[in-house]
This record gives sequence, structure tokens and C-alpha cells, in this order.
Amino acid sequence: MIAKFAKKINEILIQKEIVQKEDAELYQYGIENGIVVAGNLLASGIFGIVTGRPGLVLVFLLFYASLRSYSGGSHCKSRIGCFLISMAILFIPVYTYEPVMKNVPNAVILLIGVLAVVIIIVLAPVESINKPLDEEERKYYARVTHCITALQVCVLIILFCLDLQDYFYAGYVSIVLVAVFMVMGKIAVKRYVQ
Repeated sequence: MIAKFAKKINEILIQKEIVQKEDAELYQYGIENGIVVAGNLLASGIFGIVTGRPGLVLVFLLFYASLRSYSGGSHCKSRIGCFLISMAILFIPVYTYEPVMKNVPNAVILLIGVLAVVIIIVLAPVESINKPLDEEERKYYARVTHCITALQVCVLIILFCLDLQDYFYAGYVSIVLVAVFMVMGKIAVKRYVQ
């Protein structure tokens, strides 16, 4: 359905000579991805509103999307799978805050956070089976991932010091999940290569 809609939009762009015929396939791919991203953002926004935690969902998405885009890691094979996993992981910052922050010692939370940051710094970027990176791309993605991680750690410290614990937790969980998906992606690539 998304592909058909994107194809229609692409055909209109070609007819109006906004897009050249030789670039049509690339534009259709971009339009499809744009529709998927917009749908995911809309669904996430609705989830945030329904759960009464739109700010928390927004903080989580800002942390997660910015870091995940450059760090790499495990990816779903289908768009529907990606959408379902994306929606499922939103439950984590929204519904695990109280049990974790009230029952897990701060030292354990800190240790897990430090471990996640170390994993991200050491592994970044984790290539996808479908998109191997050349040496220059690896260096670029690693550098950007390291900068984003450093910035996010600084923001987490500020959120913690300002006693904005729920927003701190949303950012913290996103970093931990990125590290988990990076490890899973590394394992998947090793299995595929061997």
C-alpha cells in the first residue's frame, strides 16, 4: 500500500518534471521511507498522548533516533516488523520507570549506563548485512556516534541534576537499547559472515 502511494506521488513529480525519469527509483525509495518515518512519528505521538506521557516519549525518541541513525545495529527485515518493534520499545520508558528507578540502586543504574556507553563507543558503527561500510564511512559514523553519545551523556547529567528523573530515564533507556541493538547486530553480522 505504501509502495503504491509512493509510486503515485513519484509519477506526479515526474509528470510535473520535478523529478527526472532516471532518478525515479531513488525518489520512490525516499518517498516510501518518508511515509514510514512520518507514520512512525505519528503513531509514537499518539502513543505518548494516550499514555499521558508525550514529553517522555519525545525525549526518548530524540535520544534514540539521533544515536541509532549513526551507531547501527540489528534491523528488522520488514517495515511492519520495524514498526511493531518501534512501538513495543516505547512501552519501556513509559512503563518501567517506577519499578526501575524506585527499586534498582543508583549504583546499578550507573553501572549499566556506563557499560552501554562503552559498548556504543567500542562497537560503533555496527554494519548492517544489507549495507556494508567502507573505511571512510566507518570513521565518519564512529566519529558522529561518539559526538552524539558524549552530548547525550552531558544532557543526561543535566537532567539528573535538575531532578527531571522521568526524562533522565527516557534518555538513559534509549542509550541502553541502542547498545543492546548494536550487540545484537554485531552477533547477526558475525553469524552471516561465517
